[in-house]
Amino acid sequence: MSMNFVNPVNDAALTEIVKEFGPPVATDRKTFLFDRMNKLEQRAMKRIANAAKQPATVEIHAEGDIKIMSDGTRYQVTPTGWKRLDEPTPAPA
Repeated sequence: MSMNFVNPVNDAALTEIVKEFGPPVATDRKTFLFDRMNKLEQRAMKRIANAAKQPATVEIHAEGDIKIMSDGTRYQVTPTGWKRLDEPTPAPA
């Protein structure tokens, strides 16, 4: 599962996300990747979106799906969870 935001989240939203889903496998504060799937509850999602002051989008992923973080790092869903595929691509000089 991933949770996505348009802008980086603040500390209050980060606290709510970790409280509800546990620590993410990876995050750039705009995208959060989780290995375990909790039951999604509307009240919890509302608390997270209100704390972040922006909408939150949740995606359910299948094995083989790839998610790219804002720094270019790619993660792929494996049978055991998210796996980092490569290092971020450096910005051109």
